[in-house]
Amino acid sequence: MKIINQAIMDQVTLDQWNKASGPRSLRVSEVSKIITRLLDHKYLQDIWISGEITNFKKHSSGHLYFSLSEQVSGKESVISCAIWKNAARYLDFTPKDGMEVSAYGSVTHYEPGGRYSFQISQMRPSGAGERALLIEQWRREMAGKGWFSQERKRQPPKYPVRIGVVTSSTGAVIHDIRNVISGRFSAEIILSPAMVQGCSAHEDIAQAIKRVQNMVDVLIVGRGGGSYEDLFPFNHPCVVEAIVSCPVPVIAAIGHEVDITLADLAADVSASTPSHAAEQCVPDRHGELENLHHLKKRMFLQILNRYESAQDDINSVRDRISSARLFREIGLKRESLVEITDRLIRGALVSKSHAYTHLVELRGRLDGKHPATFLKRELPERRAFLAELSERLSSGVTVRTQKEKAELELLSALLSARGPEALFRQGFCLVQAGEKVVRSCSDLSPGDLVRMRFVDGTADASIMQVNHDKKV
Repeated sequence: MKIINQAIMDQVTLDQWNKASGPRSLRVSEVSKIITRLLDHKYLQDIWISGEITNFKKHSSGHLYFSLSEQVSGKESVISCAIWKNAARYLDFTPKDGMEVSAYGSVTHYEPGGRYSFQISQMRPSGAGERALLIEQWRREMAGKGWFSQERKRQPPKYPVRIGVVTSSTGAVIHDIRNVISGRFSAEIILSPAMVQGCSAHEDIAQAIKRVQNMVDVLIVGRGGGSYEDLFPFNHPCVVEAIVSCPVPVIAAIGHEVDITLADLAADVSASTPSHAAEQCVPDRHGELENLHHLKKRMFLQILNRYESAQDDINSVRDRISSARLFREIGLKRESLVEITDRLIRGALVSKSHAYTHLVELRGRLDGKHPATFLKRELPERRAFLAELSERLSSGVTVRTQKEKAELELLSALLSARGPEALFRQGFCLVQAGEKVVRSCSDLSPGDLVRMRFVDGTADASIMQVNHDKKV
């Protein structure tokens, strides 16, 4: 027993002891103590172990129990693990089955149960899990800076002249983009080559963006599908910052549709594939030609409608103000003017006659009274009154005559402005077939001779073709 208790706990020493002592019978407690001392070796204390979490269970006490497993050459190795409540509360992530982790602790042996386990004091995700935590940390920092805000997103130009592409010069991405753009719309493609995976790929991508950003109207940053690790450079802050700082809109096309990187979140537009990104850069020429055709047709119909509306207005004015009616109105105004003039003249004559009669009466009264002083006093006043009355009558006749003359001139100007001659001056013409005025294209047939009357003369023409508007 003394020899057993003092045994050096390594396999070589045990082998030598067994060889020297020969087979011996040991008690269970003795074997358990040997195992405990073997597991207390310094190589199994304060170590890091990496593996996949399996059989994870959180006890009601707060302790965590699970196993770390590893597949090597088709064989699975498993070690039981435990994290006590005091250590578990310091974990900054939630362990789950299938998660790759690195755990720090020591291997211990539980003698009453005959089981050994790995007692963990620290644990962190490893591999993809560690990267996921780093990406989440970057994402929170970038979101706090407003890099993912929709307010800063810009729309790509509809008709770019130069399109920049940041991707590998040897991959299929640049060929897909060139094929799509050349088949849709004419635009110059400027490639800024970059490594799209590897430990320094993020720096190369950021430099490629800055190298081409002032030479193009829109920029595509892309790569084909790949693993989580392959796409990791597109999550790096230097790549995202280069996209956010780019003076032109950026379209990100990274990986497959299900792959979303921080570069996708920061880009102005995120496309599912590089081909889709190329489609969003330029319009389809066939669709644009069809749109132009529809626009041309709409413009023609609008011009035709405005022309027909103007023609209707002209016809309406022509119907309302015909020459006979206008002349009749002018004649009536002229008769009214003559009548007013006669009345004014008659009124003036009557007024003068009354004044003369009054003057004779005054003279008689003066002659009957013979007071020379009265005659000298009253005669100048009566003469002044007569002169004033005569002047007022003459002024009234003049004013009324000028007013009627102005109305006559206004009517004459209205006739000139709305008559046929005014329409001729505006570019309209009168079409006649023989003595008949042509009012519709249905009145004409190919080969008919017509005469067109303009403001300064006439012109003869022959009808070559008649196009009927089905809408009329």
